[in-house]
Amino acid sequence: MKCFHEKRLTVLAGSRFINIAYKDWGDENNSNVAICVHGLSRNMNDFDELAAKLSQRWRVIAVDMPGRGQSDWLDNKLAYTYELYEVVCAHVIALAKAEKVTWIGTSMGGVLGMRLAANGAPFAKLVLNDIGPFIPAEGRKHNQANFGSDPIFKTELEAIAYIKQTRSAFGPFTEAGWLKFGRDSLRQLNDGSWTLHYDPGLASKVPITDSDMWELWPKVRVPVLTIWGEDSRLLTAPTVDRMAHSGPKTEVFSLPGIGHCPGLTSLPEISAIANFIER
Repeated sequence: MKCFHEKRLTVLAGSRFINIAYKDWGDENNSNVAICVHGLSRNMNDFDELAAKLSQRWRVIAVDMPGRGQSDWLDNKLAYTYELYEVVCAHVIALAKAEKVTWIGTSMGGVLGMRLAANGAPFAKLVLNDIGPFIPAEGRKHNQANFGSDPIFKTELEAIAYIKQTRSAFGPFTEAGWLKFGRDSLRQLNDGSWTLHYDPGLASKVPITDSDMWELWPKVRVPVLTIWGEDSRLLTAPTVDRMAHSGPKTEVFSLPGIGHCPGLTSLPEISAIANFIER
């Protein structure tokens, strides 16, 4: 796997500055830049395999959003908003020092990509991993069923088994892939026990409803590739069809037998993304 540097940037979040962690892959002077942002409860490590491949020709920046991974947690849990995440993204785009960047977003990271693109962010291309302008409430509820539960595990292997059980729709992963995915999902506490690698305060108490962002879709004026797990409960076939025939008319790379969401670790997924952004 190609080397990366772990770095930090400082962002004003409300009344205090917080540290945002990111991995910087490849040549930092390369003007071809891809920025990767994870899903709701995930972190930058989800992009390791993809970044290792792309960084042979691209600079790849993978970010931990506030409250996830190595980035700081917020004292005010109500401040975990898309508006704050967009401020973080603007800082990341600025540090890339590129005229235009390619955005690769999984789930929440894809929503951020659509929001930013619709507001004129300097994107060359947009890759959406299993997300679109419409997310049904039932899918959101299923995806967030265990979100914020803050379980504690005595051993790492017990914790990894929990991850595999509760995130079985992800993939496709090899056994080694599941082991890495599980470990990337965890942090160890001072007493040696294990828990999930995000702030449980991220879980919102607001009732979950349909998320309708179709007004953004015609405003996205860059080429789009959508990676679709055909069994996804968050990205449904009617939404994919409408995405392919309206607005930027996304290209679609579908994965049968995969739900929410594709892991971006298999050769077909990585090749689809690499071929798209290289064109």
